[in-house]
Parts: sequence; C-alpha cells; structure tokens
Amino acid sequence: MALKTSSTRSFSNHSRDDIGKFLKDELALSTVSVTADTFLRFANLQTLWDSPDWNKMVAQLTDDETQRQLKKYWHGIPNETDEYKPFCDWIEHLITFISELPKEPIRKIGLFPSGNKQLACTPGFCFLGGEEVPGTKSAFKPDVACVSKDLEEFGDWFQVLVPMEFKERKSSSTRRGSSGTPSTSNQQTQDVSATPSTSHSRSGLKRSGRDDNEKAPQRKKARTSVAYPTRGFESLATTSSNPVGSPYSPTLDEIQLARYAMETFAAVGDRTHVFGLFVNLPVVSLWYFDRCGAVCSSALNIDSSEGFLPLLKFLSALVYMGDEALGFNPFFADSSATSPAGTRKCLQDLTVNIPDPNNASLKLIKELDRRTGLVGRATLVWKAQLRESGGGGGGTALDVQDQALNHIVWCFHGWEQPGATGSSQRARFGQPALPVVDDRALRHTVLEYLSPITKLSQPFHISSIGWNVMQAIRFLNDMQWFHRDISIGNMGFSVLPQCGGVLIKLHDFDLSKRRSSNSGAPHWTGTLPFMSTELLLNPKAEHKIGFEVEALMWTLLWIVRVYTDGADNHKVANHPLKNWFAGGNDLKTIAGVKLIHLEGFHGFTNEFYRELEKDMRGLATQWDDMRTAQRKDRRERGDLSLLSESVYGMPGFITIEDWMTGKGWNKPREPCSCGEHCVYSSS
Repeated sequence: MALKTSSTRSFSNHSRDDIGKFLKDELALSTVSVTADTFLRFANLQTLWDSPDWNKMVAQLTDDETQRQLKKYWHGIPNETDEYKPFCDWIEHLITFISELPKEPIRKIGLFPSGNKQLACTPGFCFLGGEEVPGTKSAFKPDVACVSKDLEEFGDWFQVLVPMEFKERKSSSTRRGSSGTPSTSNQQTQDVSATPSTSHSRSGLKRSGRDDNEKAPQRKKARTSVAYPTRGFESLATTSSNPVGSPYSPTLDEIQLARYAMETFAAVGDRTHVFGLFVNLPVVSLWYFDRCGAVCSSALNIDSSEGFLPLLKFLSALVYMGDEALGFNPFFADSSATSPAGTRKCLQDLTVNIPDPNNASLKLIKELDRRTGLVGRATLVWKAQLRESGGGGGGTALDVQDQALNHIVWCFHGWEQPGATGSSQRARFGQPALPVVDDRALRHTVLEYLSPITKLSQPFHISSIGWNVMQAIRFLNDMQWFHRDISIGNMGFSVLPQCGGVLIKLHDFDLSKRRSSNSGAPHWTGTLPFMSTELLLNPKAEHKIGFEVEALMWTLLWIVRVYTDGADNHKVANHPLKNWFAGGNDLKTIAGVKLIHLEGFHGFTNEFYRELEKDMRGLATQWDDMRTAQRKDRRERGDLSLLSESVYGMPGFITIEDWMTGKGWNKPREPCSCGEHCVYSSS
C-alpha cells in the first residue's frame, strides 16, 4: 500500500517558490523504482530482442563510426540548452538502424528539440457551465519531445508521444562527460532542498512563463477542487521492487518531466499512460506515468553496453509497439480520426456512433474538468449533446432505466460501443502476465451535468444527501455493483426544472466493480479522508456494502465540520480535520483518529451547521455502537479481522437506513413543489 497526495492546483500552476513544496512530495509518494529489465516488459517485444536480426543490428550500431561521433559531439556540449539538438541527431541515427529490422514498423518517430517554443497548457474548466477558470492558462516548453515523423510542425501537447527532460547544468565546470561513475537517481537528489533555490529557477520560470504574445490574467488562481484528496492504491510494480522505508526522491528536473506527462494527459483526455525520458549525461532513466502514479527505471549509463542496450530496446518499443501500448485508449479508435501515431488532432469534435433506431450520435463539445495533479482525477469529463444525422426523428440515444437516472449520472457505457467488451487486457506494470480485468476506467462518456454536492449548502440539505446516496448505494448493490469511492467529490445533483427539486446522484465510476469481479487491478481504492476505517486497517479486505455506508457517514461528518455555506476556507495548518488526510504512510493512525472522532469530544458540527449537532452525534453514535458490538463478536470468535454482517453486510446497511427513517431523513425537510424532492433553494 502506498499513499498518493494530489495537489489542489495543476502542475502548470505551480511557481518556482512552491514547486518543491507541493510536487516533490507528490511525485516521491507516487513513484516506484524498478530495474530496466522490469520496466521494458511493457513492450512485449522479447521475441524481437532475442532474434538474430536484433543482435546483428546492435553489433553494427555499436561499431558504427557515425553513431560514435554523434554521441561524442553531444557529450562535448558545455551548456544544457545547446545539447538538445545534438542529442536528437544521435537518437534519430539510432532509430534509423532500429527501423531497418525485418519487422514492419508501427510508426515513424522523430525528436523535436523545443528551442524557445512554448506549448500552451490545457486550462482548467469549472464544473458549472463548463467555462474556463480564470488564471489557469499558462505555457512552458519541454526540452525535447518525441513526435510522429510526419508532423509538419510541432506545437501542441497532443502531438507529444514521449516528453524528455535534461538535467540542468549550472555551469560548464559541472559538465558531466564520460569520465567517472554516474550517480544513481537517489544520489542525484541529495542536494535538493524542499524549497528550490534560485539556481533551479528554470523549473518555475522558464517552463511556467506565459507566451509574450498570450493575453493572460493578472495572477494565477488556485484550482477549484476538493482539497487534499489522498488515495490508497495497489502498487503498479512488484512488491519486491518497492521496499518499505525507501521512498523515491525526485529531482526538480524529474518533477518537470512529470509536468510534461500531465499536460499530454490533459491534451488527449482518453490517453491511459505516457512514457518519458530523463537525461543526465551520461545517464538516462526511463519513466512511465499513468493516472495512478509513476514508475522509473534504474539509471542507465549509455557509455556502457549495460546501459546502451536498454535504451535501444526502449526506442525500438516506440517504433514497434501498438498505439494502445503507447497509451492511446482504443475505445474511440477510428482510423479516419487519428494520425498514424494514434494521436487525435481534434478530440473535442469526436463523435461516437451509438446503435440506435433513430441513428443519433453523440458529440463531445467541451472539457469540463481535468486532473489537478499527478494523481488527481482518473477521468476527463466532457459536456455532451445529442445530435441527429440523416434528418431522422427524435429520440434518446440510450434506453436508460428511470430508476438508474434517479441514482447515478447519465452516461454512455463503453461496452455498448460496437466491438467493445466489458473486459480487456490490462497488465500490471512490470509484470509479464496479461490478465483479463474489468476495464473500468476511461470507458464512460457523461451525458449530463451534475453540480458539486457542496452547492447544496444549507443545513436542511444534509439529510436529503444522506438518504439519497443511501438509496443509490442500495440500487448499485441490487445491480451487483460497488461504487468503491463514495466521497465528497463523487456526489452531485441536478435540478428538476418542473418542480425546483434536486436529484442527488453518484458519479465517477472509474473505481467501481461488479461484486463478482476480480478486485485486483491497478486502481486506487478510495479517497483517504472518507475511506472506511476497516480498509485503512486492512487495505486488502474484500469490499463490502458497509464500506460504502461508512464512507457516506465520513463524508457527511466532513461537510458539517469543514464547510460554511458551501465553501471550505481552511488552510492545511488550521484545517479542523487535517489528521484525516495527513500522516504519511501510517494508515492505522488515520483510522484511529477517525474512530476517536466518533466519540464526539469536540462536537461534530461547526457554527453554520450547529442545528444538526444532535442528528450528526446520533449518526456517529449509532455507527460507533455497531462497531462496539463487532469488537465483542471478534473477541468471542477469536478473529480480530472479522467483518460482522451486522456492521458491514446488508443487515448493517438496513440498521443505518432505519436510523435515517426514524430521524425523518427519508422525507425532504424543505420539499419542492411536487413534494417528492428536497428543494434546491428555500429562498
């Protein structure tokens, strides 16, 4: 189990003064270090690398005088920014040899040294209305980018196949040549402080500066997002490669590489992962980023055969592996809408043909939100509209049950796409096996807006939130599904125009699973402040419906203690529940803090929600009493990990549901005009 802490601001919005404070820890907790051989398993090209043709090519390239001279010239460059072009020339010479193997190349690639070219970062979009958030537009430039060879001009993040970052050279006297033993990644970072000095200013200034020609707001604003969402996840690599007590320590240049990767994610919303290359002459390291974390290889000294060969294999993978292995999700795949490299040049104009008698199609017209950090949201959300083709009559694109529309966000499911299935080949990174797992992430297109649940900001809303989410949990359970990430960020509502009432629903199903499906998958398992204490104490516990109920309880307790009229104005230092998300890797401590909270020594509500103190105390006491009975049952049975059905099974669900009914939560305290729903506003 590892912890992930997501910044509340996007990578592009960090300045020189805070890049180390926010992103160094984030990347450190998100990175697993593996051997080069383990890293290269992603390519599934061992047959090619074992072939006589490959061995012959490696021998010829090793002895090639042009290759030697190009590398020697690159090694002799005294300044960092001057080495980009010679490095590209050397790499492209290697690619020429690799591409001449008998195996037919999948793509032609080239390297593009950025020079002074700034690439605009994807701005943030607010959830309501889909408008751009002021102050979130910025730009910075990668050192080098691997792109499709057929590009006429490189100038956008969606064109990036592999971003590359070079170690900053402070002066020519510190130039690294081929002499000496290269330092490892951890040794490189020993002199990096938590707050970078001005010698690292390019990480925040050269890269984060806006284009001179770009009209920009006066200052950058923090992203509007749920603060401090720390998540647990199952390691992307094998357990042995990530020893406890040996966290990765990234340099500021490696943090910069992560920023590049995040921008490529933002530019191509359905891309599942991005590879990167970090260059610290004569050492390179290979990187892999996905929406759960990062994996890096050990340092490779390219002046030795032991380091040069893995680099050749990595380059060959970029030439010969398929689009899906390069991170392009096949769900929307359409040869007419992609370039030879699989990049979509116009994702926002993409249409999805949905089987329907009326021949309707779905058009994605605007991005609503994007990830806020290395391990932020796992999916991009798109505003969608239905449009008719061929002049056909009206009708809906999907036959959706009315019951489902009352509880979960309206979406187009990936498995309903022609040729798609409910499962796909998805491997854990660094493991050779390709098990069939449920393809949960990046497979649903949202067809409606849901406003953030915190916009239901009045005290009378709390009981309706609790009751309606309980009914959504029951509905999913009846359909044999678990949501597995009940949290403040995954609840929303829509307003019914006919009565002014609200439908409170669950969304963000990238962690959901069918009850009978395999739980093992490279996905996070929840949002830390709201996770069940049993999951914190035993992260491998089989998921139960009671985990969903407990997460709902923590969410309600969070709202009434943290929010005032829909706003959380607390800084980390004075946050009333900071111990719910702070505490390093010590999940047991966080669980203990939350269980102590149930005793109510300091009350449960802030001044704004004071009228709900009795109700919230009653809910916390009910759950605490149920856990007390479970502890007694555990002692009697001699099983300290027992999950009692009276707490975490359906009987426990019914107990909480009955408690809510007894308190009148099943009826809106401020009803709408039809009397069935809670009103959006009582004014």
